[in-house]
Amino acid sequence: MPGSRIELRLGELSHVELLKIATAGCEASAKVKNVADDILAAHKPLPQWAVDGVLFDPDLLKLVLAPLELKDGAAAAVCSDWAAGWKATSDGRALRPLRQVPFDGLPPELQGSNPLPNITADEQFLYVADDHDLKRLTHDGTLVATYTRPVGDGYPPFWRWSGIVCGGGLLFCVLSDPDYANDEIIALDAQTGQPRYKFGLGVLDNPHGLAVAGEELFVCDTFNDCLQVFSLAGEHRRSITGDWERPGALCFVKDRLYLVELTYDGTDRVPDPRCGARIIVLSLQGDILQEYYMNDNPVDGLRLCYFDGKLLATANGSEFGGNNFVGKYEDVSVMALAGACA
Repeated sequence: MPGSRIELRLGELSHVELLKIATAGCEASAKVKNVADDILAAHKPLPQWAVDGVLFDPDLLKLVLAPLELKDGAAAAVCSDWAAGWKATSDGRALRPLRQVPFDGLPPELQGSNPLPNITADEQFLYVADDHDLKRLTHDGTLVATYTRPVGDGYPPFWRWSGIVCGGGLLFCVLSDPDYANDEIIALDAQTGQPRYKFGLGVLDNPHGLAVAGEELFVCDTFNDCLQVFSLAGEHRRSITGDWERPGALCFVKDRLYLVELTYDGTDRVPDPRCGARIIVLSLQGDILQEYYMNDNPVDGLRLCYFDGKLLATANGSEFGGNNFVGKYEDVSVMALAGACA
């Protein structure tokens, strides 16, 4: 039986009238809403899928923040403590070990190439560059267009395509003179090959590999032992250092950076014995998440490319000193690492 006058009067109302009063009370008072939530929880608990798939999900952060499409570190701004906790517990989660797998999808354009040209790929095309030309190919190797490197005012006379990567409808390439005195990045239209702008002068010292992650370009700044990060418009944003040196090759796959160090950087420095022998898996903040040792003997000049659902590590066959990598195409060795794409 109702224990008060208000309860007695409410008990005489219809369900529709009670619903209007309850809704108005919840909207007018947070305290009333909390009481209503407690009552609802007791009468209608969460479905099991929500308990197992959300509350107990180890990747709760992605479920909450992913729909917000946060970029440029905005997730950390939402809650710095949450971000720190995520970082502390993320090592090893959803990160499978790299492993060698067979790979037979190398386009004919690359088979038998020695030295191996620079390559990059997007969802539609492969871009293959040698000393003079940059070729745009379909994934089966059909030639679509050929771009000749820009020459003349503002360009070193002997520069070569290097470290190419595509993103935002642009191709980014390293632009270096023979003395590495005026290193820059050049952005070209991916459809026409026409130069758009250059940037990085005075920041970079002997750059090599490039990677586009979201709206940012990561550049291997070899002599400075760091990664330089630019916006796609060429604005320098930050430098990243870590327990690695001589960064020479870089690739971005599903929120991870894959880095290979050079065994030789043109100086008299004695290299770390790990240089050229491992692929380092990095977060976008530069934290080492995993190390994959490829070979007992360090390999110089290794290049990385994400193609056909695999991370490819490529180099001239003569540099391996044996059949250590999966997939032989005359003078070119290819290793496909499926774990990188898990």
